[in-house]
Amino acid sequence: MRLSKILTNINYKDDLELMFFHGTSTKWKDSFISNGVRIRKLNKKRDFGQGFYLTTNYWQAKQYANTIAYHTSTPEKPAEPLVIACTILLGCLRENLEKGLIIDEFDEKWVKTIIRGRFHSETNPLSNDYDWIYGRCGDGPTTTFQKAYYKNSNTDIRKLLEIATPRRDHPHFEYDQLWLGTNDAINYIQSIEFINKEGVNYESIPLHHQS
Repeated sequence: MRLSKILTNINYKDDLELMFFHGTSTKWKDSFISNGVRIRKLNKKRDFGQGFYLTTNYWQAKQYANTIAYHTSTPEKPAEPLVIACTILLGCLRENLEKGLIIDEFDEKWVKTIIRGRFHSETNPLSNDYDWIYGRCGDGPTTTFQKAYYKNSNTDIRKLLEIATPRRDHPHFEYDQLWLGTNDAINYIQSIEFINKEGVNYESIPLHHQS
């Protein structure tokens, strides 16, 4: 069941611990230990701009970790995939629904949010309106979407939606993401752990509350 459904289902109590995953590489391990989770300036365009991204899907995070490790590894300093598990109480999100946005459908509202996040990320505009966003992931070919948008910023939204939406027969169609875009949202996190091997051997990380 997707997080969007759990949030509105009264059978799930506020004290339920939700687990989310973040894919990275061992290059950043010491930084997580020293600084915890924080909002970092991104070198690459992301759907909702600058922020800390999580998913409910371990294998989605692992796939991303594999990609990050590949790009950050050097012969002198090899990097390995690293998945981080974060727990957030369901009540934290429910108590702050007015500061959140749920866009769990591939629709015009979703693609307009992605436009704000991808093309205005240097000013991080979404964090002015929201602490957190949960929803679908945009498709991989960001450059195709970017070219279509910059070629004509008045491009029909429906056309941009078609470009950004993953194919139904592709695993990416089912991917999700929880964006924590402010320090208040980062502080929802109750615990952080490294996953060293395919879901086992957890290693706790100190929490560093953001101010």
